[in-house]
Amino acid sequence: MNQARQTLEANAELSKGRDNNDGKRGLIAAQQLCTMLILSDIRFFREGLAELLRREDKFAAIGLAANIDEALAAAAHAVPRIILIDVALADGLSVVPRLRNLSPQPQIVALALAETETAVIAWAEAGVSGYVPRSAALGELVSLLEGIMRGEQACSGNIAAGLLRWISQSPRRGEPHAVTAEPTPLTVREEQVVRLISAGLSNKEIARQLKIGVGTTKSHVHNVLGKLELKRRGQVARWIHASS
Repeated sequence: MNQARQTLEANAELSKGRDNNDGKRGLIAAQQLCTMLILSDIRFFREGLAELLRREDKFAAIGLAANIDEALAAAAHAVPRIILIDVALADGLSVVPRLRNLSPQPQIVALALAETETAVIAWAEAGVSGYVPRSAALGELVSLLEGIMRGEQACSGNIAAGLLRWISQSPRRGEPHAVTAEPTPLTVREEQVVRLISAGLSNKEIARQLKIGVGTTKSHVHNVLGKLELKRRGQVARWIHASS
């Protein structure tokens, strides 16, 4: 009931923001990022972030969603210009393509992303427009979002170099993918672990997300790498891309 009410409130706020924005557009269109939707299954996180962003007076409205169904319900009523998706959201990577299919297509931003080559590449492959690193301060959030809306992304030199390597190593358009042997099937739990590894989560964070022990998590990670014939965690994101 609470989730349904929150979805309705998000829908109403997004619609109100869209109508109000028509009247304001002539004065602040150059500065305003229009409507936004925050997607996170942690209630105090999404509500607290929305409250902070509302104080900036740069958004017409901010909707809230706890899962993909609520996000799609809100977007069906009024598609937001930008969607912030918490990278800790279960199956967050698989959610991005569904959000990108909305019309008009919103900007999808990965929120609180571990700034590692593996994590950034995984979310880039999923289709996000940019990311906000978990190390970013709240005071930087608005400027980072404005940059992403302009097609810019601030990142470290290491990440930029990693993205260039990824682009150079990706199969060129029109060229066939290399044929590889079929790996040993993963269990449902191992598939969950793979997704969380590719999102840049540590063993402790994976254990907390799946509500299992750290030792059990390490065992799953070891088994996953063995089945996929990989040597490092950083290779998991590339495996996902190659097998998709």
